[in-house]
Amino acid sequence: MSQKKVLILDYSVDRTETECIRRWLPVDLQVSSLFIDTEKSFPDDLIESDFTHVIHSGSALSIMDSVPFAEKAVNYIRRTMNKGVFQMGICYGHQLVCRALVGKRAVRPSPNGLEAGWRSVTFVNGAMNLFGVRESERVWQHHFDEVTELPEGSELLATNPHSNIQAYINDEQRLFGTQFHPEFDRDTGNKIFVEDSELLKKNGYDADALIKQGPSFNVGNVFFGFFLSLQ
Repeated sequence: MSQKKVLILDYSVDRTETECIRRWLPVDLQVSSLFIDTEKSFPDDLIESDFTHVIHSGSALSIMDSVPFAEKAVNYIRRTMNKGVFQMGICYGHQLVCRALVGKRAVRPSPNGLEAGWRSVTFVNGAMNLFGVRESERVWQHHFDEVTELPEGSELLATNPHSNIQAYINDEQRLFGTQFHPEFDRDTGNKIFVEDSELLKKNGYDADALIKQGPSFNVGNVFFGFFLSLQ
């Protein structure tokens, strides 16, 4: 197989996602990134590029927001899927992919409100063996919205009581998504909790309590390594 070429589509408002994702990728891997915040920031001819793997990042945006790049993003996700390119979505990116391929009914504000902290998820349907993890593991969470319906043919890989769809895979459509954020390790994740302490407090969380915790396994290596192994 030819060399893997990765594209990171960074939807983060503060442009931090690219750096957080890149550090989990092999240094000799060919990686490109684009910060997406306007219609013009999404190139019209991007679909013509020969990327093998595309990562749709997380964001401080809500999937329920009206954004200027939405139409281009949806079109790109659909055409990329039709080309047989592997796509990974993280939180907002995960929601964006499902909204593009299923429709607006696939996403909603979580009725349980904000999910934040190093929260446990349960791995199901053989995911323990697929990722080499235990049945229950702690991962970094920070989201108000969630996916309620996956593209046809998808298989649920992880779940928890707050948001049922925490991770999934779709072999036929070459999709992989996580509601949680594998790009954040303990230091980077806890730094965000400190910065968001007032928001967390308003939603019933204590930032000081959250930062005493951390992931229960090497989340970034596991999930980005798995995504890059898809071929």
